[in-house]
Amino acid sequence: MAADADVFESSRMSFGDHLEELRGCLIRALVGVVLASTVCLIFGRELVEIICRPLLVVQHANGLQPRLQVLAPAGAFLAYLKIACLSGLILAMPWVLYQGWRFVASGLYARERRFVRTMVPASVGLFVVGVVFLYYIVLPIVLQFFISFNRRFDAPNLAPSAFQRLFLEGDAEMPAASVDAAPLRVPLRAKDPDDASVGDVWINTQTRRLMVKLAEGVWSAALERGTTAPSMHSEFALDFYISFVLLLALAFGIAFETPIVVFFLAWSGLVSAAAMRRGRRYVLLVVVIVAAVLTPPDVLSQLLLATPMYLLFELGLMFAGLATPTAARASSAEGAAPAGRRSHGPPSI
Repeated sequence: MAADADVFESSRMSFGDHLEELRGCLIRALVGVVLASTVCLIFGRELVEIICRPLLVVQHANGLQPRLQVLAPAGAFLAYLKIACLSGLILAMPWVLYQGWRFVASGLYARERRFVRTMVPASVGLFVVGVVFLYYIVLPIVLQFFISFNRRFDAPNLAPSAFQRLFLEGDAEMPAASVDAAPLRVPLRAKDPDDASVGDVWINTQTRRLMVKLAEGVWSAALERGTTAPSMHSEFALDFYISFVLLLALAFGIAFETPIVVFFLAWSGLVSAAAMRRGRRYVLLVVVIVAAVLTPPDVLSQLLLATPMYLLFELGLMFAGLATPTAARASSAEGAAPAGRRSHGPPSI
């Protein structure tokens, strides 16, 4: 027993050692984020195309021109930097998670450290699944909902009343067309012709634009579905859209770590699986609150995050219920020989 105690004391980490270990993990995580942000800055144009593609596809499918607005002279440049920073954080998140698990493992038994190592790829995989789930499933649904909602507001009748005509100028009506005038027919083309002559007019059915060949080049005008344009046009600002997408990606990636958190709490004995089952109603309330904080202030985004988050909580409970008895038996068997554990106890004097 004295020999075991000596070995245990020799493996004890002081409080200063834990702070040094935490400092090293934070520095390595920060270096990883900086390197990932640098890579994202180099490939910023490709990232802009990837991030904007879901919106442009939904806009085109709804008969709108696929484009975003830049509302400030430096708006695109600042959005470019924002993409580099936030995308770098998302890209480096697996490395950040690895550093977090590395700090946790520094105070565990050798067997427990082996267990934590298996949690690292699971954490990385769930984070990637969360980001992919947002990009391919949640984002198109949310964008389609908002654009369809905006299109419901049709343009009002713009004919002025008799009283308004007294104060308006230039309210001339368009001249009536001659009944003998031949209807104008514009050819439809799937792509722009290479041999177009000056004065040629056609409609590009792919881009939905009216094209005119002039002496200085081809000019175009956007076409929209319907006889009138909606009063609310779904053209979003570039910087707001990028913040919307990247913050949602970070939120979904972190939220998909729920099974790991639940499993670790049950496995470590901090909270039993039975206690978490009894507190389902409170967990559901916390999930709703977290989803409301992490997502924009709309009910649809909150539901699309809260629903899989709660289902992942139930999945974590299922795995925790299977693994807890095994972990408990192993811990009780290892309790007689704690020499492999590095304690988080007070600093040694």
